[in-house]
Amino acid sequence: QLLYITGSLDIERAGGRVIQGSLQSCNDHALDHEVLSSAEIMSRFPAYRIADDVQAVWQPDGGFLLPERCIVSHVVRAQACGAEVHARERLLDSTPIAGKGVHVKTDKGEYEAGHLVFCAGAWTAPLLESLRDFAIPERQVVIWLQPIRFELFQLDSFPVFNFRVDEGHFYGFPIFGVPGMKFGRYHHLEEQVDPDRVRDCDARDEGVLRDFAERYFPAAAGPTMAMTACMFTNTPDEHFILDLHPEYAQVSIAAGFSGHGFKFASVVGEIMADLATNGTTQHNIERFTIARLQRANGAVGSEAE
Repeated sequence: QLLYITGSLDIERAGGRVIQGSLQSCNDHALDHEVLSSAEIMSRFPAYRIADDVQAVWQPDGGFLLPERCIVSHVVRAQACGAEVHARERLLDSTPIAGKGVHVKTDKGEYEAGHLVFCAGAWTAPLLESLRDFAIPERQVVIWLQPIRFELFQLDSFPVFNFRVDEGHFYGFPIFGVPGMKFGRYHHLEEQVDPDRVRDCDARDEGVLRDFAERYFPAAAGPTMAMTACMFTNTPDEHFILDLHPEYAQVSIAAGFSGHGFKFASVVGEIMADLATNGTTQHNIERFTIARLQRANGAVGSEAE
């Protein structure tokens, strides 16, 4: 099982962009949903303690994916189609060959191919100079707190949430695997990092997250079970990069997923396969071009001057 349906809540003060964006998506795609008042949220989901002016968009079909299982499933399907997978192999250099494809060097060998799909996550900018300003690694932390009342945070009683409050923008999950409620804060401490040197979690990280739980989920604010640091790779507008290389048509790039890309992995894979084989795709990727970032960067530079 890759997907667990728990329902989902997008929560914010009435009229906020989280609420408006969620409603627009639901209406554009005819998704089953309901707008809940603060009282209705706390009545249906007693784990919450929120202000009177807060609303939520409830979607019964929301849920969460298990990324590790999904990745294995994708790899197994790819192997069944003839893919050769090289794991634990560090990319050292990739060089376009004029009219001939690409040459790739790793710590295990050298390869040539007609097309390179470049998707190096947080290592995109160090390896692609043209994206240095557009794919910025950021340290992120998630925490698992042992609930005081376990029954309020089970799969069948606690939906996944997307929650914007004065303290920041948070997201979270019911108890699954680790015996604790898992949650994090988007952009955490806003730390841009070297992807090879991401520091461990500390008391400040824990304090930021625990303060949120104590205020909005007091029944979750028991002992800390675990914390872990990972990375987002952010673009300036937090939209993805899905495009051909601006100079080399034999290289396509998938990068800058800004913390919300994994659930789109299947369609991103389809887009990248299209670009690799046809140089174009039936999907509208205008929002995800490198050129839109370059234009915005130029406009900012002109204003500064």
